[in-house]
Amino acid sequence: MSTKKIFDENGQGFTRIFSTDKVEKVNPVEYYKTYELEKRTISLRDLLNAKNPFLTSLLEDDFFIKKAEETLVGFFEQFENTKVHNNFLELLKTTRKKDQVKLLRGMTLNPDELISLIFKSYNDFGFIYSKYLFENLPNGLEGKKLPKLFHIKDDGTIEKVGETDLSDGQLKNVIEQRKVIVSHFFEQGDIWHCFFLTYNSIAGKENHNNGQPHFHYISSGFEISKEDFIESMRTGNYKSTNIHFDLLDYGNQ
Repeated sequence: MSTKKIFDENGQGFTRIFSTDKVEKVNPVEYYKTYELEKRTISLRDLLNAKNPFLTSLLEDDFFIKKAEETLVGFFEQFENTKVHNNFLELLKTTRKKDQVKLLRGMTLNPDELISLIFKSYNDFGFIYSKYLFENLPNGLEGKKLPKLFHIKDDGTIEKVGETDLSDGQLKNVIEQRKVIVSHFFEQGDIWHCFFLTYNSIAGKENHNNGQPHFHYISSGFEISKEDFIESMRTGNYKSTNIHFDLLDYGNQ
């Protein structure tokens, strides 16, 4: 995990950014628990520092780690106890594309169930976990300076922090036209399963079920190597599988 603090233009506040572009072949239970603990530890220090910088400077990291651990009591248990449809568990037992397509037909998954499945894939089936994020920006940005932070507000205007030589209209185009893919891999030797989504798929901009957010699926059963598929995502021209299942309750968790 990497993190950075981006101060507002007026210097009176800041945005804390947490990001992870690549997680490769890890115990997912250990990874997500460590990630959440580190994120909460940093956030708690930020919050106290905003109220009392002097007091914060006197406190050791162990204080914030302990407080973060207290906020996590029962947090991961809710995911471990979340039920996942048996078809997803059967999916992890199969290597045949035909069976995988059949098992995923009509399936749905929400964010809590996804985390539960990630945990079960390791605890119950011995799959290690990888996660990759790829972003491809629109053409024509070579030599251009992007702001440190920018986003589209609810009213459609652009809010940005940092210098840029792009207009607000161009920045809006960058956000709307960029291609972002987030992929989750379950791996066991040469056998792998991948659930992936694009920012367009979760924004309802892909032609699926009247704009329903959804996951895409591919596996080692599709006669493509993991390395080749990762490269296709990196370039933004990933192999289309036409296998989707709905992502429910996204943004409500």
